[in-house]
Amino acid sequence: MATPPTSDAPFGLQPNVAAGLAYLLGIIGGIVMLVGGGTNKAVKWAAAQSITMWGLYIVLLFAINILAVVTHIYALAFVIPIIGLVWFALWLWTSITAFQGKDVQVPVVAGITESLFKTTL
Repeated sequence: MATPPTSDAPFGLQPNVAAGLAYLLGIIGGIVMLVGGGTNKAVKWAAAQSITMWGLYIVLLFAINILAVVTHIYALAFVIPIIGLVWFALWLWTSITAFQGKDVQVPVVAGITESLFKTTL
């Protein structure tokens, strides 16, 4: 029986599939692909950026909700669906682009990712 070619991506996946799954499965997919044992830089970048992207989304929604409650400006609640739509488009774009094998650099998120994961990347 022939052995499949080795891959430097986690779990023996092709790098584009591993990067795509890191984005597609959100923060959990990012964590799994980051600690999955692969050494591919593109996959590690996709996983780290996915973790950062979804972490920022959670913090942003939490902050808006707290701000709306504290200031009694409940009109801020109407901002949440808009943020959700933007994040959905971002999630879709990053997932599709990663599955195509292209590097994805989300403008603001990329800088935060580099500063948070500089030792891992």
